This record gives sequence, structure tokens and C-alpha cells, in this order.
Amino acid sequence: MRKLYLILLLPVFWLTSCNSFLDVSADNELLQKEIFGDYKGVRMAVNGVYRTLSSTSLYGQNLTWGFASAIGHNYQSSSQYYLPYGLYEAASFDWENASAQSLTESIWSKGYNVIASCNDIIQQVIAKDTSFFGQGKMEKDMILGEMYGVRALVHFDLFRLFCPAPVTKHTGQAIPYVTKYPDLQPGYQNSPAFMDSVIMDMTRAQSLLAVVDTVFNRRQNTSIYSRVRSLDRGLVDSPDDFFLYRATRMNYFAANALLARMYMYKGDEEKAYENARLAYGFHLRWFRWTGNSNQGSVSNINFLYPKRYNELFLCFSNNDVVDNVENILKGYSSALRMKNMDVLFAGDMDDYRYTGFYNKTTLAYGAQRYATWLRLSGATFKEVLDQLPLLPVIRASEMYHIQIEYLLNKGRKGEAIELFNSLRTSRGAKTRLTSDMSPDDLRLKLMYDIIRETLTEGQTFFMLKRLNQDIFNGSDNIKMTPEKWVIPIPYSESAYQ
Repeated sequence: MRKLYLILLLPVFWLTSCNSFLDVSADNELLQKEIFGDYKGVRMAVNGVYRTLSSTSLYGQNLTWGFASAIGHNYQSSSQYYLPYGLYEAASFDWENASAQSLTESIWSKGYNVIASCNDIIQQVIAKDTSFFGQGKMEKDMILGEMYGVRALVHFDLFRLFCPAPVTKHTGQAIPYVTKYPDLQPGYQNSPAFMDSVIMDMTRAQSLLAVVDTVFNRRQNTSIYSRVRSLDRGLVDSPDDFFLYRATRMNYFAANALLARMYMYKGDEEKAYENARLAYGFHLRWFRWTGNSNQGSVSNINFLYPKRYNELFLCFSNNDVVDNVENILKGYSSALRMKNMDVLFAGDMDDYRYTGFYNKTTLAYGAQRYATWLRLSGATFKEVLDQLPLLPVIRASEMYHIQIEYLLNKGRKGEAIELFNSLRTSRGAKTRLTSDMSPDDLRLKLMYDIIRETLTEGQTFFMLKRLNQDIFNGSDNIKMTPEKWVIPIPYSESAYQ
């Protein structure tokens, strides 16, 4: 219990802003020795990283259904009644507004807090012999792989928010890429170097986790019930739990998928396609599509899988996420309503992402809202309840999208259409794409499909920023400028540059 208390206390000292890295004191050195004195303390420190990732400042809200979905204009945003708590100002790209700044400051500070935690753990683990760990080299590799991967992921998402996209050919200063703990004055990298650092870290994670997840944890990874944590189980309920629930921790499959996303954002389509193909292969064998009856043909709420967890390469978990959504809805009854759905799904009104997840008032989803984050009142099946806390980070469908975009850009239209039709069929869209469609028409269909697939999961803004496309807003898209795309670095940080 003392170690658990210290683990919860330590992030207070880890850092509050990027330039406030802890100056190591004698007291802190004693604290570090106690926490990292045995392998159980290391495990608890790792679990502490995932708890922070799942907080409302990061993937528990801001980087999924909250801030990131608001700036991607998944929600109606014509007034503050639709987007409260700074989300309206963020959706207006009013970065000088105090409420919007409070959200971006929270993302920045908590993101670098996680990075500092990862760096501390990495340094501690590297210094220890494999005999220190309960499962020897395998456990050491797993912890290092997870922390390198998390470090890359968080840096990458901060980069996507606070820096220009690579498509703009920006080569100037980006943000700090921090790789040591403590770092009292982290240096700012330029954008190309920053992306190289992201990819180097995630590649390192991919290498370290390969054997861990395809050999050591193979049995757990082939079963959805072992890949995703049950609602009534914690991260540290027993020593063996540290090696379970691999979909809710950085893992080999997620590293492949995230590398595909990162390379695509960088503009290296060849590497993106290569990694997407690897992750796609595991989807065909181990992850699979959600069944039709669990996403579209739903007559009983007990059969709807709100997070389609079979398909998740990586998700985090927050047991309070439904309560947090409901707390907003209590104060703003019109909040978080979807927008432009008829335009987005035009010609595909049989798509399960429309018929199963949107505006099914007979199943108590709520007026014009998406089912992914709601309580689904009346649901009693464990398979449904276990999914409610999950926070999707990347899923298998993105691997299809990356391959389709690559194939279209390479003039391999026939292969792109075949793969695209297989994805659409799995989502219930009965109208097949045909060879007489132009590449530009297919690219527009693909853009719409990416938005459909990532509604309220925080990826719409990033996809459109990568392509330098105006924000989808029905017939009249929102005209974007560099000032709208790039969130200013928080004043608490920039004042010290």
C-alpha cells in the first residue's frame, strides 16, 4: 500500500509544464529507490502511466470524445448550447480564449507529464539486470517496449496539435522531444527531426514487443476476453494481470498500426503501407471484424458493441468515462449532438455506423447522439458493459484506409476498390464501388469513410490536417488557415523559450 501511495504521489513531482522538469533532490532519490526497489514497484509505476493516459486531460476525454472531436467538427457547434466547457471556443479555433487555452494547457502539461514518467521508468529499467524482473528478459523487454511506444505516441499527438503538418513542408522549430529524466531545459527540435524521433521510438517499441506479443503473450492476444480488461478487474488485481489485457497497453500490433499512422502523417506512403500490411495481416487472423448483429442489425441494446472491441489494436480504459459524458449532458441537454450526418452518409443509409450507432431513440441512445460513449441504458450483457470504459486509440479499419489511399495514389485502382468494398461490406454498406469511378471520387469516398469510422474518437481533425483539406462541414466546409490548424504552445511554456 505504501508503494501504491508513492506511485500516486510521484507524478506530482514529475513535471507540470515542459520547462519545469524536476531538479533531482536527495528526497526524490530516496523516493525513487523505494518505488523502483523491486519489480513490483516498477510494474506499479508502469500502470501509473496508463492511468494518466486514461485521464480526462488526455485520452479519457480531450484526445477522444472531447476536445479532439470538437475541433474535428463531429458535433453541432453553432452555439455554446451544443459545445460547452471551452469546446465551443476550440471548435471556433479561438485559441486566445481562456476556456480553450485551459484545455490545450491541460493536454500539453499532462502529455509531458506522461513523457517524463516514461523516461524515468526507461532509465530505471535499463539500469537493472534481467534477473531483477519476475519474468526476466521478457518482462524487461515488455516494459521498455511499452514505455518507448507510449513516449512516441504522446509526442506524436502533441506534435499533431501544436505544430504544422508535414504536408506544408514546414522545417522550422517544432516542440521538445524529451528522452531523459530529468531534463531541466529540453531543446526544441525542428519538425523533420521530431518526426524522425517519433518513428525511431516506435520502431524500437515494435522490435522489443515482437516476441513478447507473438510468442510469450500469444495465448492472451488470440482471445478478446484476455486482450481487453473486464469492467470488474483492475490493472493490478493479481501479479499475472500485468501480462494480460494487451489491447489496453502498448503492444506489438499497436506499434505496427501506429507506425503506419505516423509514416502516413509524415508523408512516407511506402513505409506506411508496409506497416499497415503487417497490422492488416494480424487483423485477418486474430482481431477480425465485429459481427453484423453487434453493430447494425440491433433490436436489443444487449447486442450492440459500442467500441467494437474485437477490432482494437490499442485502447486505454477509464471507468468514469460514461459518467463524465453524462455530467456534460446534465448541464447542456443539447450538447454533443452529431452534425451533417445525412451528408456524410448520403447513398449509404444502410451503413451500420449510421443505423446502429446514431439516433436510435428506440434504444435510448439520446437524440442525435452517437452511441459509442453513452451508457446504453438497459444493457446487461457483460460483453457490452466491459466495453463502456474503453478509450479507442487505433483500430483495424485504419489499416484498410491507409492501404486504400496508397493503392489509389499508385494507380492501382482495382486493388483499392476491392479492399474498400471489403471494408464497406463489413460496415453494412450494400452499394458497391465500381471500376468506372474516378480516383478523385474514390478519394472523396475514402475521406468520408475515415470520418464515419472515427466519429467521436478524435481522429477527424488529424486526418484533414494531414491532407491539408478544409474541415468537413456538410456542403460548405470550414475554410482552414495555418492559424486555425496549429494550436499555439501554452503561454506557461512559451514564456520561457
